[in-house]
Amino acid sequence: MARSGAEGRGVLEGAFALMEVLAHDEEVGLTRLANDAALPKATAHRLLGQLVELGAVQSHEGRYRLGPRTFRLGQAWHPARALRAASAQPLRELAAVAGGVSLSLSVPEAGHIIVVGGMRGEVDEVFPLRSGVVLPPGSAAELVLAASAPVPRRPAGWTAAAWAREVAAIRERGLAFDHESCVESLSCVAAPVRAASGHVVAAVAVTALDGKLIPPLGDAVGRAASMISARLARLPEPGARARRSGPAVDRGASELAAAAERVR
Repeated sequence: MARSGAEGRGVLEGAFALMEVLAHDEEVGLTRLANDAALPKATAHRLLGQLVELGAVQSHEGRYRLGPRTFRLGQAWHPARALRAASAQPLRELAAVAGGVSLSLSVPEAGHIIVVGGMRGEVDEVFPLRSGVVLPPGSAAELVLAASAPVPRRPAGWTAAAWAREVAAIRERGLAFDHESCVESLSCVAAPVRAASGHVVAAVAVTALDGKLIPPLGDAVGRAASMISARLARLPEPGARARRSGPAVDRGASELAAAAERVR
């Protein structure tokens, strides 16, 4: 039984490793999928066949991409549901001011920063900011989320002194900037989104190919983040629900989950 359970976990880990690779690209061939997922090619091919049968992955001419079933499950993820409801109008208004650039809404999850919504634009050819994408280290979204924590977590590549100065600057202006240190040729500015309690639960960002466009958009990004925060706080309260026993979870994540319940 123990061996069967371990084998089952191995299969699941392999399948999720493949889907993680697919989350970063539109279409990927088998050889690269196997290499990036650290799987034997035959194993990757077998798992992909099963994922295709389940509708989690699609296959076309020897290349693979995430399928509609994965998309539907991802859209049902609690933080995404709540933030989509709260951010729809503010993002439209931000897009009207910042035409052509890409907008993204991101949340921290399991040590990563994950895009859960936004509007795609000019940067897609360099780095597609679609829902489900994990942002690379050093993004403005990561910086503003890290700096907003009660005990600011120092991102990789920062000295303690430099990070202390950056935290002070981010908190003073309410914005974080990145100029081509996260992804070459891309610049971005991000602002924190807060739950009703005041805890930072997400970041809204503008990303552009032309770095000169970013500083003038800081105020607009800050206003959009404030509007999303206000809308999160105004979501109608859900009906009483029974408490579930179990381990404690991150407070920001649980607040987003509660907000998601309110928009069901």
